[in-house]
Amino acid sequence: MIRSIIDLPSIFLRLSKVDWDIDPRGRSAGEDVRGGDQVVVTGFPRFIAAPELVLPEYMIGHFRAIRARLRGRQNAVRVAMIDPIGLQLERGEVLQEWRAYLAGQWVEPRPVALAVGSSLAGAASIVIDERAARQPVRVGQYLSYQDWPFLVTGRSGAGAAVTLQVEMLRRAIPAGAQIDLLARGVFLNTDLGAGNPAYGMDRVAAPRLVLSEWITR
Repeated sequence: MIRSIIDLPSIFLRLSKVDWDIDPRGRSAGEDVRGGDQVVVTGFPRFIAAPELVLPEYMIGHFRAIRARLRGRQNAVRVAMIDPIGLQLERGEVLQEWRAYLAGQWVEPRPVALAVGSSLAGAASIVIDERAARQPVRVGQYLSYQDWPFLVTGRSGAGAAVTLQVEMLRRAIPAGAQIDLLARGVFLNTDLGAGNPAYGMDRVAAPRLVLSEWITR
């Protein structure tokens, strides 16, 4: 099956619930003969989430159209992993941004840092230059490279030479590469009914996506 990647612009991602997580794909197989726990790994680790959105009336139709393009699980969705405690975005007034979006003048926020030196896939640390960033990279923040997210578990240094301890670095990063400080990933909406922007008399929708990272792309 040929699977396209559909972008979900972050202007739609005003979240009432944020729960990005790593699914290690391990399952308990019960106790062994010595009373220890046995774990069976069922696949490669991946990122998962079930974010809850808040969509005002004027966004509902546009979101509905994007969801229709996913065709259930046939296509994948590229999503910015909005996480306010990891990265504070400077966002303008909602209606002003929406008017710019409708006019084709809205710019997707994409803050970046530069890789200092190269890193191999699976590396436990990377070095970045964060001088152009509005804020230092935080422990617990999600970053990404070429839409493959990873997690910062520690940091040292400052400015042009910040060493980050990381988990889930699954792609090699060349020297000078741009690393997204607002992580992006490519996901499948794994619940066919999820994301329906149903609404009531207030005409505000609160759809919930059920996302599982597409790791075989």
